[in-house]
Amino acid sequence: MGYLKKILAIGLATATASFAAKYEAETATLSGTAEKVTNENASGGAYVDQKEGDIEFSVTAEAAGKFLLTIHYKAGDFKSNYITVNGDQVGQIDFNAASTFTDISTIVTLKAGANTVGIKKFWGWISVDYIDLEPYTSKPFALCNTPITPNATPEAVKLYNFLVNNFGKKTISGIMTGDMEGYDASKEVTTHPDVQDIYTRSGKYPALVGVDFLFANGPNATNSWNKGYTEKAIALAKDLWNKGGIPAFTWHWKDPSDSVDAFYANQNAAGEGKDYTTFDFTQAFMTGTTTWDTLSAAYKGIIADIDDIANYFLALQSENVAAIFRPLHEAGGTWFWWSTHTGKQLAALYRLVYERMVFTKGVKNLVWVFNPSSTSLTDWNPGETYYDVLSIDIYNDDNVHSSNSAAFDDFKTKWGLSKVLALSENGPIPDVNNMHTDESVWSWWMPWYSTWGGKWPGQTKNEVWKSNMEDERIITLDKMPGWASYSEANSGTGTCQVAKATSTFNGDPEKAAGNKKEDKMVVTYALGKDGALINTTKLPDLTKAKTLSVDISVDGTGAAEGGVWIGLAFVRNGMADSAWTWEQSPSDGCWMEEDGGSKTCTFDITLYKDDAGTEHPIDLDNLFSLVFVASAEGFNGTVTFDNLIADDGTVVTTFDDAKSLFSVSEGSEKTVKSIKLESEGTNAIKTVAGSAAKFGIQGNMVSLSTAKAGMVSVDVFGMNGKKVATLYKGNLAAGSYAFSLADMPKGRYIVRVKGAGIAATKPILVK
Repeated sequence: MGYLKKILAIGLATATASFAAKYEAETATLSGTAEKVTNENASGGAYVDQKEGDIEFSVTAEAAGKFLLTIHYKAGDFKSNYITVNGDQVGQIDFNAASTFTDISTIVTLKAGANTVGIKKFWGWISVDYIDLEPYTSKPFALCNTPITPNATPEAVKLYNFLVNNFGKKTISGIMTGDMEGYDASKEVTTHPDVQDIYTRSGKYPALVGVDFLFANGPNATNSWNKGYTEKAIALAKDLWNKGGIPAFTWHWKDPSDSVDAFYANQNAAGEGKDYTTFDFTQAFMTGTTTWDTLSAAYKGIIADIDDIANYFLALQSENVAAIFRPLHEAGGTWFWWSTHTGKQLAALYRLVYERMVFTKGVKNLVWVFNPSSTSLTDWNPGETYYDVLSIDIYNDDNVHSSNSAAFDDFKTKWGLSKVLALSENGPIPDVNNMHTDESVWSWWMPWYSTWGGKWPGQTKNEVWKSNMEDERIITLDKMPGWASYSEANSGTGTCQVAKATSTFNGDPEKAAGNKKEDKMVVTYALGKDGALINTTKLPDLTKAKTLSVDISVDGTGAAEGGVWIGLAFVRNGMADSAWTWEQSPSDGCWMEEDGGSKTCTFDITLYKDDAGTEHPIDLDNLFSLVFVASAEGFNGTVTFDNLIADDGTVVTTFDDAKSLFSVSEGSEKTVKSIKLESEGTNAIKTVAGSAAKFGIQGNMVSLSTAKAGMVSVDVFGMNGKKVATLYKGNLAAGSYAFSLADMPKGRYIVRVKGAGIAATKPILVK
């Protein structure tokens, strides 16, 4: 190992000599498949490929305290791994794709003398050159002294004030609830099975109890069981507040189009054989903007759901009950439909939820929480005037009671110092001693439930539960002051702005009338080892752009690795000098699951590398063509492209007419079977190259013949473009099938078939 001596300024008046220590990865302890790679361009002449292994460094601290840990790494695409200190998991770091060695930093707490710092596999597959450690001095918080909601109710002001006054000193204990079958809404909150479970383990009741609007929306929201679940959650929240506790609401928001009773956005997230939604909330925007199209079906579905939830909060508000609310949780995690696009679009949706509830519906009794899935996702921030609390969800292994200080300090360094920080979901609880030693005292923690077969409270041993719940620094229900007698003692140190309405709205009469073209480019592939290329030469001026984003979905089978890789490149126009350069985006492509994967992929278009590895600016002022590269050996199916738009708002294409279709690149004729436009709503399919599959309507029957096996969905849409039924969704073998529409109400509909080599729509009159 080597040491780099430097002078660090400590405090405002004095400076003391300290050190920054550099530790080469090749000298660390490697386990699993991690291996040393000799490379003369790396520091020390080598680096380590983590692969599926772990890397542990032996380090020395001159004194106990916090240290800035910097990892010099590279990664083919996005990865995430755990950080350990002296064998204990202390945090998780997201490593963005980096084709050359770059730095990422977090904070760790070390004891004086010898320590170990490890990069432990969660995802794996990064390369590490070295790490740096240098002393770090924490900065104090400057919390807002009032909630962000203008004219908040007295109860909301009290709740927010209570959080601020205890933040950094004490932590509020919590538990999430799941099953409501065993709970009688006429009885006390302490009788709920999940709350009782914590009492059995610790002898104390938690002060905060989580409930979910899980069944408050969706196609089945009005049935008696679903309504009963939500009514019990509301009754529980009321009783908890009246006992001096804190209700905390989460919203697993079901598909706003009511086409499927699901909130997960892909099969992997939902689980094998379970429903997931392909709802695209960006269809509620005017094309290429985050201006809300108030006449669109997607917007109307979103607003209807928001209003339903707002009405529940208004009922609580009328009874002088306040609560914590965490909408669009785990933002940036692509397992939920609200995070399948960009951070900018998610932020617009979060602001719409807030503004609709607060400024239109008059909900004033909430403390608002913004909950990114990672502390690194700062570009998903809706704006700090839209939330009172910043939170993270961390699930450690059994009996790992880390303070999770890395995430706590990352929030401070990357998001600022004006917000209360909370651990809004967790498995094992962070031990109170660890939190205070590490100066990472979360406002509250909330393990997930034990009902519905949940394991999470059991990830903490009963003796740890007991020692924490009895500690004066942990607030249990019996230690709450009672809201009627609570006196506000303003400990906020900063006057912060309250929220203002900023969302923009418009309407598209053509879309409302059903004439708006909502087309997408569907490319059918039969891929071998070499992949396939498609291209367009119809390019606007991109000289002011830095990234290009495109909506992509995949539907097929047979890929050797279970998915499809999509890359983007440009061909420089060489007519003047014969330099027809291939200039590929440095972003490491977009990986899509083959069985219904869908997301917005963003590509950097600033630099490319030549064959020697030297970086050059992409010649955006002299382009011949834009190329999409598809690679997935053995894949047979479709890849759908829509809304190819630059970060400066420049629209390359929205694929709304045949002129916008890409062409098959030379050499890819055998692997690209067809390129065509698929239209939503009433527009018919526009075929560029044919398919052997057949789809027809006869009477009230839908007939389908497939030439190959694959995932197929047969959906029915109303004439307004809103999905009203799914006749079939799943894998089909090659063959002929029929689906009945006899149970549909009389009227005109659009039937759409997607998958197994076909994507088409046909009108039908059900008599």
